[in-house]
Amino acid sequence: MRVIATGFNTGDVEGSVASLAARLDHLAQIGCTGAEITATGLDAVIACRLIAPQVAAVRAAMARHDLAYSLHAPIAINLMDRVHADLHRRAALVSLDLAAEIGARVVVLHPGRCHPRDWLGGRETLLAQERDELARLAEHAASLGVAVAYENISPNARVIAGEETSYSLDPGLLADQIAAVGHPALIACLDISHARQGATLWGFDMLAACARLAPHVGHLHYSDSTGIPATVATRSQAEMQFFGQGDMHAPPGMGAVDFDGVAAALAPQIRPGTRIVIEIKRNFRAHAEAATLAAARAFAARLNEETA
Repeated sequence: MRVIATGFNTGDVEGSVASLAARLDHLAQIGCTGAEITATGLDAVIACRLIAPQVAAVRAAMARHDLAYSLHAPIAINLMDRVHADLHRRAALVSLDLAAEIGARVVVLHPGRCHPRDWLGGRETLLAQERDELARLAEHAASLGVAVAYENISPNARVIAGEETSYSLDPGLLADQIAAVGHPALIACLDISHARQGATLWGFDMLAACARLAPHVGHLHYSDSTGIPATVATRSQAEMQFFGQGDMHAPPGMGAVDFDGVAAALAPQIRPGTRIVIEIKRNFRAHAEAATLAAARAFAARLNEETA
């Protein structure tokens, strides 16, 4: 069986382990088999150091349920930022340490980003530097019994503004970088909605790109979007969703993702032990949580059926 768990992310609990425990209680009650813990907001890491009492409290809350846990490290970690290289490295390493302490077997990281002019002038150097950092992280992850899941990013506000870019907007290019590192503890996290957005922005074939990444995929982020770039100025996530642009974090059917096509592109290549993490916003959870979980389970069942 390739897909072993389906569940939701926990979100920022603002330092409240009680809130985390309540969220996990709810996920277990509605039938989730996995959960992704948001590293920021736990207060289990401060200044890139583990805070032992808070780590213990988080671990105890998680141990109440037999869920397949993963951890989403801070999105700000950027292995292409040479000015703050040491700080990013320490943040990534302590994220791995935290995962091992609390029983999360996968740590999601976002790939490197840089200014477009730096990319044009130093692409190969930046990619090589990132590979060196990734190789060290993967080695540390392996020593802890966890995996690093590198996630294709979305065209965020900085990308749209021309202030930032990343090769990982294209899952196919992410596949090339992971293959070049070639470490068994480094896998891919395919964010399906991000892939839809990247394909619209850059004009590549989304399903072909997903198929290229498929042999590395051991983790999936599941949500829908139209793919329309967020070029209309909005003041909130709700307004973004109203317009149908950007990273909507919407239930399937509210955007333009061809989930059947994605399943066909991924199977039968995805890795054993893959987890599906649903990433929809709180407003959608209020009325579409059960339907989204059912859809994600059906998606998982199709992947397992086609990889059997």
